[in-house]
Amino acid sequence: MNLINENLHERIIAKKIELDEHRPLPTEIVRKLRERMEIEYTYNSNAIEGNMLTHRETQLVIREGITIGGKSLRDHLEAKNHPRAIKYIETLKDRAPKESDILRVHEIIFSGILENAGNYRNSQVFIEGSNYTLPPALEVPNLMSDLIKWLKTNPNELRPIEIAAIFHYKLAAIHPFDDGNGRIARLLMNLLLIKHGYPFTLVRTYDRRRYYDTLKKADNGNLKPFVNFIARCVEESLDLYLSAIAPANGRRHFMKLAEVARDTPYSQEYLSLLARRGKIAAIKIGKDWHVTLEAIENYLSYVKSRKTKLRTTRTSY
Repeated sequence: MNLINENLHERIIAKKIELDEHRPLPTEIVRKLRERMEIEYTYNSNAIEGNMLTHRETQLVIREGITIGGKSLRDHLEAKNHPRAIKYIETLKDRAPKESDILRVHEIIFSGILENAGNYRNSQVFIEGSNYTLPPALEVPNLMSDLIKWLKTNPNELRPIEIAAIFHYKLAAIHPFDDGNGRIARLLMNLLLIKHGYPFTLVRTYDRRRYYDTLKKADNGNLKPFVNFIARCVEESLDLYLSAIAPANGRRHFMKLAEVARDTPYSQEYLSLLARRGKIAAIKIGKDWHVTLEAIENYLSYVKSRKTKLRTTRTSY
């Protein structure tokens, strides 16, 4: 069962192969990338769930231990605890996760925040703004046990990104904890990704609406939008790693769409549309989309190949 858009999957596999060719990665580059990821991941994952610390404040809390005036104790503890959970996830990458691992991740993130940190919920909970009915608390232990069995057997023969994304969805749909289900699902998704050699992948706060919209579609039985959303996040992480490894490659230099549009057949507005729809590999820096010349070249090649296939099909009739 292939759920990822063919063109997107081909791009990801090509970038993954190139990243693997550079392994082992230079120690200093790995250190810098990891430090950057730790802040970026903590800020974005917490911000999606309502944490009020800014990116800079998150960095100060984690790196300097500074207390930010006007921000809650919970906001500070979430920022401090999250890097510890990332480190724990990284220790598990050589084996499949167990239920005890999931409980331990929850315990780490919500240490000092929730009384029942590290334990499944014992009452019914509801998702605000959603008609999706969560399973009763009594069913949670069995559902989680079934989820781990599903992960081990992979009955649909899903590819690594697909199984990581669907595991995220299934865990969030069970909603095993009173709070923090999204954060736990994203961390466990990353465990499955790094287990297969993919870099740590972020769901950024500016994609919050699309993230939740695709989850709602999954609730209605359509998993493809969510899986493809996660796949685009994975591609963004691959792009960031590759641009750090080969910074001299001008084709991998991220530029604003207005700059790129001058040297392509497309307008800035059309490039923005392609970026928003995930048709080209792009990242958002601040309020602006950025893309590489390589991404544009790949898209042009894809369009050309599609036109060739279409002409061939018409000729055959």
